[in-house]
Amino acid sequence: MPSCPNPKSPLHMEKRLLLILGIGGYAFLLLITLLHRQPPLFDEPLFIRNLFLMEKEGLSARFLLEMNDQAPGPLYQMIHYPLYFLTQWQMPGLRLVNMTLLAGITFMLVRIIVQHYKINAGTAFLYALNIMAVPMIWQVSGMALTEIPPLFFSLLAIYWLLLSINSMQSVTISVLYSLLAGVAMGLAVLGRSPFIVMIPASGILILHHWRDSRRWMVIILFALTALAICAPVIYIWKGLMPPKQALVAAGGFSLWHGILAFAYGAMMTIIIAPSWFIFNRKILGGLLITYLVFSLLNIFVLHYSYAPLSEALEKVLPTAMVRIYPFVISPVLATVALYYLVCSMYQAWIRRSEETYLFLLASCLLILATSCGVTHLFSSRYVAQAAALAVLLLVPYDRLNYWKLARFAVGMLIGFLSLETYFLFR
Repeated sequence: MPSCPNPKSPLHMEKRLLLILGIGGYAFLLLITLLHRQPPLFDEPLFIRNLFLMEKEGLSARFLLEMNDQAPGPLYQMIHYPLYFLTQWQMPGLRLVNMTLLAGITFMLVRIIVQHYKINAGTAFLYALNIMAVPMIWQVSGMALTEIPPLFFSLLAIYWLLLSINSMQSVTISVLYSLLAGVAMGLAVLGRSPFIVMIPASGILILHHWRDSRRWMVIILFALTALAICAPVIYIWKGLMPPKQALVAAGGFSLWHGILAFAYGAMMTIIIAPSWFIFNRKILGGLLITYLVFSLLNIFVLHYSYAPLSEALEKVLPTAMVRIYPFVISPVLATVALYYLVCSMYQAWIRRSEETYLFLLASCLLILATSCGVTHLFSSRYVAQAAALAVLLLVPYDRLNYWKLARFAVGMLIGFLSLETYFLFR
């Protein structure tokens, strides 16, 4: 007779603690969102202002052209407009919509993990809870911002697209799921334009099925449906954002913002599953050399500076160290970003036979890379757009132990502090 699992075993305790951390983190974020009664702040007033514009103009070409101070598309307004009877477009009601969608994101992560990795729902839920350990998720979920709705729809698109591929025995069902996936993908693009990169990335799903006409049909139908949803808006705008917000891409390209995005992607990976990185003494030596090279380049040529947590460090570090800190940390971030990219290429090669994994990895990297196209500033919110994809990619590398619990707690603490800075200091 098989023995019953010991409820006091270390692994069982670690699972229970992770459940407590993850569910408790969501409950705590929900609570503080309810308690945040402050009027709209940061970017919230801009998006709400366009809600009233939509009320006046409807979902029309005039509304799309007159959207002001909003780079993302109209999905935000499309979601919040019909919910007026619940939220009255007041706080905290508007913010609670994102909290509801965050629960939906967690549910969709469970469904995709179960579907792709063939594990039970209970274990998949533990992996899905990693979304709460991503610091940037706290900012975009606890405020009425624009990242969470397209994140939810992008996961719907992935789920239905994979169902479409896995339902190849029935053409009708396969076509139906492909259409649903395309609609969800199109809506995600209308929420945040970087998600458009997932449409060409879906071509990877044909990588080992060149002669499968039905697989081609599914991917083409998905892509055409997604474009049919978002292309009319892009045509009206003559670009990927409202014409009144064209300054976001002024100058065309920022390599430094892309480097920062990949560095933040590495941070997400370290929190969730650092075993994803390939590491040994030789690599450590290579990283040190790379850091020295980047430091010299930065001092004499590039002059990049970036200072995360600078306000807090100013209170504990000497003035001289505070001055050089941005120039010391910048080469560190560049080194970490390059290391992350190299490890991504390595993992892609190791899992080159797994089309779905390659599709998710390509989508994640491309979304991070779109930060290069935002030239006026860099925000960790851009990285949040890739958070759910990172959670899916790191499932095979996630090791449940007390070190994981510590990283999980630190990730949530950073997220809480970064969220509270908006409410306490602005």
